[in-house]
Amino acid sequence: MHCNQLDQFARSKVLAFVFLCLSLYAGKVFSQPTPPTNIKIIIPFAPGGPTDVLGRLAAENLQHNLKATVITENRPGANGLVGVNLMKQGPVDGSNLLFVSSGMITFSPLMDKSTNFDPQKDLVPIICLAQTDIGLIVATGVNANNLKEFLTLAKNATPPLSLGSAGVGNILHAYIEILKDSSKIDFLHVPYKGASPSFADVLGGQISGMFISVSLAEQSIRAKKVRLIGVVGKRSLLFPDIPTITEQGQQGLDVLPWFAIMGPKGMSPDMVQLIAAAIMQSSDQNDFRKKILAAGSTPLLLTGSAFSDLIKNETNAWSKLIFDKKINFQ
Repeated sequence: MHCNQLDQFARSKVLAFVFLCLSLYAGKVFSQPTPPTNIKIIIPFAPGGPTDVLGRLAAENLQHNLKATVITENRPGANGLVGVNLMKQGPVDGSNLLFVSSGMITFSPLMDKSTNFDPQKDLVPIICLAQTDIGLIVATGVNANNLKEFLTLAKNATPPLSLGSAGVGNILHAYIEILKDSSKIDFLHVPYKGASPSFADVLGGQISGMFISVSLAEQSIRAKKVRLIGVVGKRSLLFPDIPTITEQGQQGLDVLPWFAIMGPKGMSPDMVQLIAAAIMQSSDQNDFRKKILAAGSTPLLLTGSAFSDLIKNETNAWSKLIFDKKINFQ
């Protein structure tokens, strides 16, 4: 074979390889999903609270990064099931999203089997945005500055000291039952219709204390209207000098609530990645993190297997507490 024939043969091989690479690249580019032009995020909580703020932050990021029209719709009720059922009836093309709390996903379905809702089958994890600090506060009339003093006081109290919650069968109620089990002290659980009336009664001294979002109670704690005696899981950025409940000798109070964006079953993996990336696009910017912190939460920003593993591990942890230890949350 002559040299010019060899050169032509080599060039043809190179050109064939280049065209192959270009065709593969083009196929990959054109296989990317088209972002929805209109997106609705259902928020199954009442407007105005910290959870609502986080949902709206996610909506702002999506609108900015996808150049789409993004609206939020508050649909509270039935521990989030009103919002879940509404989302399940909608499309799976990325235009129909749900803002969730961890309680809706890893706790409540274990408590109520009658709901016909399995989050690990009915929903698709997209991005876990943030975690919220939870603290144990007591009324100023309670003569205790830390958990040890509070438990000592509770052991000898007649009638028993009372701890309020936002209702029966939610995570804040669960914290009370775990503390009762760990300390072997029979606190009186006083359920309310929401955290606000419970908090008002701690402020007024009608009940001894409650577990509450640290950010919600921050102003009252700093004004010495209530006393923060311990925090759940890890130390709070707002009050880093307050030790955790585990550090103070009581076990089991390690799981913190988190908030996330999820989609309906059937949503494509490519669309899941697109939505997550659009929210994560601002995750390294100080402004986005500052807004999450200002809402009283700590940025997590977990996607993919990291988020899925969080759901599985936390569901297993709650399952052990509910079924293995046979703690009654009713």
